[in-house]
Amino acid sequence: MKKDQYNLSKEELRRLRRKKEQRTAAGILLLLLLLAVLVLGGIGFGVYSFLHREPAKEPEVTVEPEPVTEEPEPMVSENEPEEEVTVSVSENQPEDEEVTELTDEMKAAILDETIAGYLANMTLEQKVAGLFFVTPEGLTGSNDMTIAGSALSAALSDYPVGGLLLTQSNMESPEQFKEMIFSIKSFTGNEVFIGVEETGGEDSPFVASGLSEAVITDQKTIGESGENAGAYTAGIAIGNRMNEYGVNTVIGPLADVAFSESGYTSARSFGDDPGMVKDMVRNAVRGIEDQNIHACVKFFPGYGDVEKSPESARPVSNRTKEDIAEKDYPIYDDAIRGGADFIMVSQIAYKPITDDVPACLSSEVVTDMLRGELEYEGIIITDYLDTHSLIMHYKHADAAVMAVQAGADMLFCPGDFKKAYNGILSAVEKGEITEERIDESLYRIYRVKYRDLIDYDAVAGLIPAGN
Repeated sequence: MKKDQYNLSKEELRRLRRKKEQRTAAGILLLLLLLAVLVLGGIGFGVYSFLHREPAKEPEVTVEPEPVTEEPEPMVSENEPEEEVTVSVSENQPEDEEVTELTDEMKAAILDETIAGYLANMTLEQKVAGLFFVTPEGLTGSNDMTIAGSALSAALSDYPVGGLLLTQSNMESPEQFKEMIFSIKSFTGNEVFIGVEETGGEDSPFVASGLSEAVITDQKTIGESGENAGAYTAGIAIGNRMNEYGVNTVIGPLADVAFSESGYTSARSFGDDPGMVKDMVRNAVRGIEDQNIHACVKFFPGYGDVEKSPESARPVSNRTKEDIAEKDYPIYDDAIRGGADFIMVSQIAYKPITDDVPACLSSEVVTDMLRGELEYEGIIITDYLDTHSLIMHYKHADAAVMAVQAGADMLFCPGDFKKAYNGILSAVEKGEITEERIDESLYRIYRVKYRDLIDYDAVAGLIPAGN
C-alpha cells in the first residue's frame, strides 16, 4: 500500500482526517444548539415585550450604538495547521444590525458548553489519557524519536494524551523538527500541548542540539543585572522561538529562590531576593504569554534550599508553611495574575507539611495551598514522575493515583506511562477516583486549549441585541 512521507497509508490518513472532522463537527453542533437556545430566548423576550409595551407618550431620541471593537485574532505560526472551532454568520445579515457584546461570563459559558459536549463523546479511557503530559518515547516505547510516523500516530490514537514533551533527543535540524511538530498536530487535530523545557542559556535544547546559535540570556544573568525588563525581553525571545517551530508550551520560567548557593536550582534562578524573583518571574511569564505561548511556572514550592538532585536522592526540606507563604506565595500570586497557564508542583517532601510525601502527591500542597489559598484556577501539573527518588519509593500506578487524588490536573513524564495510565483506570473502577474528578481536571485543561479556538465575534453576531 502506498505510504506518505510519514509512513502512513492513505487509509490511515483518511481515518485521522475523519477523527478531526468529527471532533470539530461535535464542537460546532454544540455551539449551534447553545446559540439556538439564546436566539429563541431573545425572540421570545422580544415578543413578550412587544405585547406588553406601554403606549408611547412622547417621541424618543434614538442614540446610535457605538461600534464594538473586535478583539485581535490569536497569532498562529505559519507552520501550524490552522483549525478553529467557528460559527459562521449569515451572509444575509444586515451590516448595520446591532451586535451583542459578549461578557466574560457569557464567553466562559460558551466555552464550558463546548467542553461539555466534547467530554460527553469521550470514553473513560480517552479522558484518563488526556491527563498525561509525556515524551514521544514514553508513549511509544521507542528511543530518540525524530520522525513522527505511524508508530506515534497509532499510539496517539490509542492513548490521546494531553501533552507531549519534546527534548534535545528529538532535534536534528530545524527542518526536521518543524516537520515532526507539523505531523504531530496533523495526528491530533491541534488538540495537544507540545512542550519544550526552555529557560535560556547554553543549556537550551535548541542551542545544545545545534538548531540555533542564538543564546537567550539565562535567568541567573538577568537576575545579576537587576533589570526587570531583561526578563520580559527573554520571555518574548523564548516565545518567538517556540512559535518558529510550532511549539505551544514552555516548561518555564523557573520561579525558585536561591536560598542556598549550592541549591539544586540556584545556578538557574533569578536570585536570592524573593521580591526581585517575583518581579522577574511575572515579566518572563508575560513575555512568553504575549507571544500566545503557554507558560508553565516551576516549581511550587521551589528547590532553593535543597542541595541534592531528585535523580540521586529524595529531596527533603524543613521549610514551614508560614515560610513558604511569606516567600513563595507572592511570586506565584504575581505569576497567576500575569497569566500563567500551568504551575508545576515540586516533588520535595516538606517535613512540617507533608511529612515524607512529595509535594506533588500531597493534597496539603496541591489543593489546600495552591488551589485553595492562592486560588489558582489554571492547570496544576506534577513534577517529573520518572526521577530515581520517586521510582524508588512509589510504584508508577500508585504515584499517578496519589497525584490525581491530591488535586493535580496533569501527570508529567511518568516512569512507565502504561502502568500509570492503567493505575488510574483501575482506581476509577474501584471507586477510589470518580469520573467527575477526572472531568474537573479536563475542564481546566480544555479551557486553556479551546479558549482561543472559538470565534466569539461570530457568536455575538447570532445573539439578538439586548440579551
